[in-house]
Amino acid sequence: MNQNNCLAIILAAGKGTRMGEEIPKPLVSVYNKPIMSWIIDSFKASNTDIAIVINPKFESLFNQYKDVAKFIHQENQLGTGHAVMQASNIIQDYDYVFVFVGDSPFIKSEMISKMLSHHINDNNDVTILSAIFNDKIFPYARVIRDSNGQINKIVEEIDADNNEIQINELFGSHYLFKSKILFDYLSRLKENPKTGEIYFTDILNDLLADGKKLNSIIVDDWRRVVGLNTKEDIEWAESQKMI
Repeated sequence: MNQNNCLAIILAAGKGTRMGEEIPKPLVSVYNKPIMSWIIDSFKASNTDIAIVINPKFESLFNQYKDVAKFIHQENQLGTGHAVMQASNIIQDYDYVFVFVGDSPFIKSEMISKMLSHHINDNNDVTILSAIFNDKIFPYARVIRDSNGQINKIVEEIDADNNEIQINELFGSHYLFKSKILFDYLSRLKENPKTGEIYFTDILNDLLADGKKLNSIIVDDWRRVVGLNTKEDIEWAESQKMI
């Protein structure tokens, strides 16, 4: 266990269908290295223990990480919330738990360290990364703030009303929790009645409804929080020369 008593859960059980590949999406290469390797390197440099949520039928494809990460099996792909639930038995072994998607390669160790220091110093229950997307809009959740600048809602693009959809502060699904808060609120997540999946982003509005402390670090360069879902996304990312 690391000196900061931190765990990073990386969600990597997705199929990568939109990539047109037979391998899981986080194993597709960007800058000649699997997308997920960039994230793992950042967490290793930040002295953070790592757990990767994978589909067990693809476990052999992840063997390159077996010496640096614990594998968590998600037998059935029932959403991101369901994926994090599979790690419930180890969450309580740590004080702080990051939850990152496995397709977002450009967050550096310095940002992870900044996220942790803000989280501890501000005594947040959860800290997220967001960014102002002025040049390009992705189908990400919008961060809704009140007149005092406090976050009071996170809304998925598909559920956003006409005003909310215009907001350009977007959330790229990078979280840091107090472990007890994460453990307690995981059990409250429910299946989406339309899809039957359990969405992890729902946990934020549950926390807000209970008056828990949620803050965001706004990343200066929005490109850093982008997830790569298609070959076109990878071509775009490599054209940005961020590595």
